[in-house]
Amino acid sequence: MDTIKILLVMTVALLVGALAMSWKNFRQDVRGTPKKELAEVHRQIAEIEQQRKLLQEERDRLMGGQPLAPKPPSDTPAIPEVAPQDAPETGAVFGDDLSAGEAVPAPEPDAPVAPAAEDRAKAIAAAPVVAKITEWVEDPQLGAFATLQVIDVAAVKADAVLCVRRNSGILGKLKVSEVAPEGALASPTAVFGQVKPKVGDELIVEPAAP
Repeated sequence: MDTIKILLVMTVALLVGALAMSWKNFRQDVRGTPKKELAEVHRQIAEIEQQRKLLQEERDRLMGGQPLAPKPPSDTPAIPEVAPQDAPETGAVFGDDLSAGEAVPAPEPDAPVAPAAEDRAKAIAAAPVVAKITEWVEDPQLGAFATLQVIDVAAVKADAVLCVRRNSGILGKLKVSEVAPEGALASPTAVFGQVKPKVGDELIVEPAAP
């Protein structure tokens, strides 16, 4: 460790000597430097002087155990820290297109579920069953249709439009085309999507709007 310290001290001493010679040469060159280059020469001399001081402090630290001096401040001005009491207390979020201090208003809380929708779901779930699907057919030539088991003869009549209920929602509508003692036939009033009627689905009369 002593050998390493000696080598470091010698290296620092050589660098200090070289910087001193460079600084001296710069001082001599300044005498013949035109005025327009004087500012640049002064800047270079200041940098060399600063480096010389840093190396001198490094050598003193190695020789006497002194702590290394902190780095000199850069040319960039330091950004002042914001004290805790200066921080905004509103919890507002600032957007990229807003000036400082202009807060984005807090979002409105989620609106409660409309009572009308809840009442309709309850009405659909409570509606009495008037028929059930016993078969669902999709024929390329005849189209889609369903055979029904009639439960309420008064409600299941020709041209009656019934709703296909699944859980507490309406899947779609079927229009009764024919009624017979053994059952009834009905066709969809609109094309069903991916969720189609199936055997066991219940048919109801659409409840009146609440």
